[in-house]
Amino acid sequence: MNTKLNNITTQYRKFNENQALTEGQLNEFIDYFEDQDRMSRTRLSGVGIACGFQVAFVDPDISQDGGAIVITQGAGVTTDGDLITLRRKGGTASEVKIDFTGERYTYYREYKDVAGYDHFKISDKQVPLLELLTDAEYNALKDKSSVKSTKEIANLRDQVVFLYLESYSNEETPCQDADCDNTGAEQVSDLKVLLAGSKSVEKLFSGGDAKDSLYRLHNRYQNLFDNLPAIEAKRVILNSGIATAGNLKTLFQDAIGEVTEFCNGFNAIAETFNISPDLRGEDLIKKIKSVLKPVASNLEDYQYRYDLLKDLIDTYNEIKDLLLHLNAECCPDIASFPKHLMLGTVGPSQELGARTPYRHAFYHSPVTTNEDENYERVIMLASRFVQKVKAFQSYRGPVKITPSHLQVRLGDKAIPYYYNVDQPLLNKWNFEKAKTDRETYNLSYHTGNLAAADFIQNPLDYTIDDNDFYRIEGHLGLPYKTALQNINDLKTKYGLAFDAIALVLDKGTKTEGEPPRKEETVSIDDLRKQLSAISGDISNRKNDSDSTLLTISRLDEKLRLLNKAEFSKEGEGVTVVKQDPKKEDVVSELLKEFLERKSGLEHMAGVEPGGTFVLIYASEADNRVLADFSLPYLCCSKKEPVSLILPNGKLCQKDAPVAMTVIPANGEVKAFVNGVQIAAVTQSAGQSYFDPGLVPANALEQTVMFTVNGDAVDTQMTVNKNPEITSVTSGTVTYEAPTTNPNTTNPDAKVEFDVAGDLAGLLFTWNFDDGSQIIQNETPTHKKTHIYKLIAGQEDTFNPTLTVTNRNGCSTVYKLKPLTLVGQSTIACLTGMRILIQYIHAKENGNHTCNAAVFNLKGNGLTIGGSSNGNVSLNNAGGPDDRKNFPKGYPSNYTGYDRASEIIISQDEAQQIAALSPDGFISFSLECALQRGCHTGVAWTQIFLADSQVPIYDDYPQNNFLSINPCTGETRK
Repeated sequence: MNTKLNNITTQYRKFNENQALTEGQLNEFIDYFEDQDRMSRTRLSGVGIACGFQVAFVDPDISQDGGAIVITQGAGVTTDGDLITLRRKGGTASEVKIDFTGERYTYYREYKDVAGYDHFKISDKQVPLLELLTDAEYNALKDKSSVKSTKEIANLRDQVVFLYLESYSNEETPCQDADCDNTGAEQVSDLKVLLAGSKSVEKLFSGGDAKDSLYRLHNRYQNLFDNLPAIEAKRVILNSGIATAGNLKTLFQDAIGEVTEFCNGFNAIAETFNISPDLRGEDLIKKIKSVLKPVASNLEDYQYRYDLLKDLIDTYNEIKDLLLHLNAECCPDIASFPKHLMLGTVGPSQELGARTPYRHAFYHSPVTTNEDENYERVIMLASRFVQKVKAFQSYRGPVKITPSHLQVRLGDKAIPYYYNVDQPLLNKWNFEKAKTDRETYNLSYHTGNLAAADFIQNPLDYTIDDNDFYRIEGHLGLPYKTALQNINDLKTKYGLAFDAIALVLDKGTKTEGEPPRKEETVSIDDLRKQLSAISGDISNRKNDSDSTLLTISRLDEKLRLLNKAEFSKEGEGVTVVKQDPKKEDVVSELLKEFLERKSGLEHMAGVEPGGTFVLIYASEADNRVLADFSLPYLCCSKKEPVSLILPNGKLCQKDAPVAMTVIPANGEVKAFVNGVQIAAVTQSAGQSYFDPGLVPANALEQTVMFTVNGDAVDTQMTVNKNPEITSVTSGTVTYEAPTTNPNTTNPDAKVEFDVAGDLAGLLFTWNFDDGSQIIQNETPTHKKTHIYKLIAGQEDTFNPTLTVTNRNGCSTVYKLKPLTLVGQSTIACLTGMRILIQYIHAKENGNHTCNAAVFNLKGNGLTIGGSSNGNVSLNNAGGPDDRKNFPKGYPSNYTGYDRASEIIISQDEAQQIAALSPDGFISFSLECALQRGCHTGVAWTQIFLADSQVPIYDDYPQNNFLSINPCTGETRK
């Protein structure tokens, strides 16, 4: 067998000019690059079957084309770096084709390996092998006597398919003449498709001359996964039959159940990965059973032993899930399958997710996958499993709340308080943190060995946006009222949204004929004696802490009698009498009755935000907390449900008050910021309102929490600041047509606006009140200019506003002082004018004639056309002044009285006329051009702008005088 990577070439020579090359130098050059190519495949990509190579048998009873073994095209890499695909013979002996989808093998013959491949040998003897042949290979054979049809193979479904690269060097004899260029040892790599019985393959694995260590290792992981028992923790389901502390304890113990199978499963994992649990010689199963069994003590912590079991099962299942994701090898053993690939047994096409025995998977290089870390994870998880068993402890301490996570892996949750959080446990708790040397940045009840950073030591003082669970610990064994008080104090201190209630297993029964309850009394002397006893217990350490806690609890019950109490004197002593013996300060509901109304209680060692944390205790006589459960919703024991709905979760300080929907309708709503009440809730006509304007300045941008009838609700509000600038004013006004420049043709005005103040983080929206487009959210500047489009001679008043918006979306509108502007020029309307003055006799009703009527038309005193000889002639007397200027369309032989004069005013002349008017009006007048005098009266006048066919004036001016604004058509006397 010609294996390449057992010894690799690490250097080669460069050739010199005219150098005589030896075979050693040339082969060294080829070997170097071939070895590098093979090493790149196996070390940087991976080995095994990358894709394809599915094996199926076409049954002759089903298909006429049956009796053939079909293998689809594929790709794979051997541990010696050979890239294998199915081949067909090409045009020459060294040429093959690979561009096809699959191959059918219909014939076989016995196979004898000419290369001496150790992986097919046991004690230097080859196991029985069959070589498969296609129709083309069969037809090319000269001797077909030993070839048979695949239909005849016995136990075909039990045969394992191999792709074997028959590799050897075919040595040649020395050349006979001077030309030896075409000689040399032929390197043969002939692909064979072989079959071997599964029993023979198993013998090769166990006693063969060469071992496939890579397949055996990963097959061991697969077998381990297949044989590990499926384990899940049983739920603790409360029912109405739980009436005593013993019943509750039994419920948890039954949920723990038998753990032998589970422990055997972990032992199989530990054995596979060579993990030796350091339990000081104690058997793992015995150790786990002893830890899970409650110990008789004053602290009944069976619920935490049940939690330990859940933690162990979570770790066990996490390890099991990783077993099928260990297909990564940094340096695959070259001797594992250097010249072959196993394709599995002959059978139907493989289904998605189905396991294929006797088949090489693809074992990735760490460069192409992150599964190389999975082996480290398995080792760490298995070590964590053992460490949790060793670190379990019964612990007593103050009530604490720790933010955690719910639907995540155990390592991403806060470490429970029933573990000794020492360095060995921290090193194994979270893989990512341990990998980055941040194992002390886990959260836990116990913070002694955690990082000194305040956000680790006091996590509830910092953002908990990513946390969806609160671990509540330290209350087990406390009197339930004390525990509730501590939990509620922490809830209020940190502004946490959940409720806490207590349920009792047995309230006792009232017998028939029992006398009514008497008023409770307590003597001041009794109180003093109990205080002295507690002081003595603490200073002399006479009793254990449980006894002292119970004494304090009973004292607390009597001290509560001082609330709303009457004082009476009996003899020499003073007695305190409770005013209402029927009223209890903490209302507890019977568990049985609660379960009739509500369902969903789960033991989770904490509560979700928006949920209800439930404490269970036995009775008023035995009032210590036995266990805890939670509901995923707010609920209270026989109390009226409360809720609060706001139309928005964010407001600006200048927004109008918003109405609140409150349940119950008459519920008292209070608002708090950082635990301090703020007077932002108002009442009007029975409706509650939240007024953002009443939120104090130091509470802006803070989260506002609410209570209804003293109970916290989920609703939150944030009131953001409105933006402020120092001032905004209109400044310099620049007219585009100043009177000093009569050639300007624009009546518009440019106005500069000035903004003072800090503009960082703001956006501007200007409304100039002139109909121009409003552009939202512009980048702010201290100066802003705007051109107002004006009408010449017309006065307009504008009311501009500036809307300032900050990053929170809050806006402030600033109204500027009204701005009055007058258009400064008529030039913009005058590109030329045409004036038509006519005398139409028929319109005069026959009582007026023109005869002497020759005039000069003037505009603002300027004679149009520059001549004073008369540019308007309406003379119809037939003398020398009658120009026979008939209106357009009249016949040339017309003899009537009608006359018409048309005057064209050029653009330059129009501008000169307009420049003489400061208010945009042009005054037209007719001046007599005859020495003997002109007829006076009315002439029909039309004024047109440039080439317009629609006149801006069409009437009879009074006394031959007309003042008109050519931009607006407005006339005046």
